[in-house]
Amino acid sequence: MGRRDSISRPVATGAPAGDRSSAGFGGPPRSDRGPLSIVEASAGMLVQDVVVEPSDVVFVKGIVEASEGIALLFAERGGELTLAAPLGRGDEFAELLLDLERDVGARRRGAPR
Repeated sequence: MGRRDSISRPVATGAPAGDRSSAGFGGPPRSDRGPLSIVEASAGMLVQDVVVEPSDVVFVKGIVEASEGIALLFAERGGELTLAAPLGRGDEFAELLLDLERDVGARRRGAPR
């Protein structure tokens, strides 16, 4: 019989906790494949690349985080940002982008995708 936990329930034995290499998990753990790219993380969302002054990135991040789920912010370097919003929040996302243009001089780069 296998081990039991502190309240006498059977505890599975076999692979260590966190080991996802066994059948049924579809491959190696995420850390073995590297981080998600921005394209993967924003798939199925409204996406807009914007450029702000590097000194404004933390301010913009704070605005986005305080916006109750309107958008996510991805930053790779300097003031080059990618904002992504759920499909159902397009009007609010457009308003957020206009506010960023007005308040911090954000410049849209390319067409939304």
